[in-house]
Amino acid sequence: MANYNWKITEISTDGELITHAKYYVIADNELNSVETEGNWWFSDKILNIPLSDVKEEDIASWIEKEATVNGVCHITDNLKNQFNNLKNNNTTQLPWQPMKINVSDL
Repeated sequence: MANYNWKITEISTDGELITHAKYYVIADNELNSVETEGNWWFSDKILNIPLSDVKEEDIASWIEKEATVNGVCHITDNLKNQFNNLKNNNTTQLPWQPMKINVSDL
């Protein structure tokens, strides 16, 4: 199971309304971490709390809510897909780096 750490790095407002947010999300588990970033323009521009009372967690949860369709948040779902790709990835040594030899392979 992954832990998701959201950071809101920028917001745009129209008066007291937050209209846009730039986000950065890191997902990590016991083995790996993956990340994504993006811009979110809010479609639901209703002022529920005064701008001065808004917390980073509020904006992150609003983005997650708007990004969720049929119970799936496409932002966190893409991070899950990245984890799955890491599991299935057969990495190869980069050809321009010196060859590494494991003593246990001899």
